[in-house]
Amino acid sequence: MLEKLAGRMTWERSGLGIRVDIPAKSGWSLLFMLVWLAFWGFGGWQILKKTLASTDFSVFNLVWLAFWAFALVYAAVVILWMVAGKTTLALDSGTLDITRSIAGVMYSRRSFRTGEVRNLRYQPESGSGRGRKDSALCFEADDKTIRFASGVTDAEALALIDKMLQTYSFPKERALEYIDLSR
Repeated sequence: MLEKLAGRMTWERSGLGIRVDIPAKSGWSLLFMLVWLAFWGFGGWQILKKTLASTDFSVFNLVWLAFWAFALVYAAVVILWMVAGKTTLALDSGTLDITRSIAGVMYSRRSFRTGEVRNLRYQPESGSGRGRKDSALCFEADDKTIRFASGVTDAEALALIDKMLQTYSFPKERALEYIDLSR
């Protein structure tokens, strides 16, 4: 049975481990994407009508229609992720699985041996404008930095890390304590 962990997250015990559901972040960016979708939808529709009404198919109109179709698909997928997307973390003493799904349909799954996961940490939101990075949880595995749970709040991140550490004690390099995150 799912219980509330913190903020938007829910969790349950599964066998000898845990399963945590982390809904996608929406907020103001959802409103922006809806307006963006309406703008591109209307503009593209006008050009599509003009192109279909004329017998002269100009290269400009065809290129514009290709960009229009890409922008509509991109916006629709982002909006769908914000409304119905979630990341599921499954952790036990043997494996750590991160699954991303939209409306119950899995589209991405990564699995790691728990013994190879190290340096579990929280990266708070940083920067502004184009250089802005959402908050996320990170760890090292297979000589790569893995980011997940993008957009979590401080309270959600700390509760999730605490729940993960109750299940498995991840090793951490001491040098990480000396990294300055105040950009």
